[in-house]
Amino acid sequence: MKKTLLVTVILASLVPTAQATVNVYTDDAHQVDLYGRAYGAYIYQDGNDVKSDGRSDSYFRTGFKASSNLADDLTGLARIEMQFESRDNSDANSTSKTRLMYAGLKNDRGQLTFGRNYAADEIIADWADAGTTNYSGNPAIGNLNRQTNLLKLEMKVLDDALNLVAHIQPESSVDASSGNDSQSSYSLGGVYGFDFGLELGATYTGVMTDDYGANSDSDRSTFLTAVRYKYQGLTASIVGDITNNDSGVDDWTAYELSLAYSLDKLTGTFTYKNRDTDNSKDTIDQAAFGLAYKFNPNFRVVTEYVILDDIKNNIKDDDNQWHMAARYDF
Repeated sequence: MKKTLLVTVILASLVPTAQATVNVYTDDAHQVDLYGRAYGAYIYQDGNDVKSDGRSDSYFRTGFKASSNLADDLTGLARIEMQFESRDNSDANSTSKTRLMYAGLKNDRGQLTFGRNYAADEIIADWADAGTTNYSGNPAIGNLNRQTNLLKLEMKVLDDALNLVAHIQPESSVDASSGNDSQSSYSLGGVYGFDFGLELGATYTGVMTDDYGANSDSDRSTFLTAVRYKYQGLTASIVGDITNNDSGVDDWTAYELSLAYSLDKLTGTFTYKNRDTDNSKDTIDQAAFGLAYKFNPNFRVVTEYVILDDIKNNIKDDDNQWHMAARYDF
């Protein structure tokens, strides 16, 4: 039965793309665009006769981008993005979340925003997130991904060859139900791009957390460096991470690398994510091979085989995953 199921789902399973948008309103001073994604996915992972071998990883994502001309060289902007997830057969366990919600100002030199947004270190962390399915992410490096209450500045200088980014996050609750834990952070970094396809980037991030219930606090600092090279259909990147905690116990070094090669409508990817820590329980060692076939800019089918060795989450080699999905962007 398992073999029959695998044969069936792989037929439906075959990188990142430019996202389309639909203009829903435009006049002389205002513009509103709608975008979204429908992602129907299945994950196979041997349950070792103690749990289900297969599960859903499907979601629907939609958002709006709005802008208004305020002056000759000043524009107001806003963005909201929501995601609705279907993880199993029970409607009660489907969830929704706000991925992005911010507003701000921009001109020809850059933009300043406040709200829920990608942290400044995402400017290079995203380079290693090149897999074809929803598995892809940054499990090894210590980037912040999306955060709430970010005051974020983005600028381009030196004829747009240098991108600069910084954020400040004031103390913010990370548990709305109790308010017992809070986090504040700051980050700054930049990316310099050469005209022959090479990009170099670096960010520094400081994170301060407070556990009011336990009357304790902790600080950590993360230094990311990255290199990315693009040549014709090839994109290769590596992101390195050195993270230090004030306790001196759970420091780590990590790196994530990715390779992607596109030939016409077919893209193949390889990603590897590794973290070594002072505490072996936080060690991560993951590799993945992916394929994507893009029928047109909107629709593609994707698959990815993930080789896992994650001590922190008690995942062993025999728990490898096979992701398969159809994806539609608008």
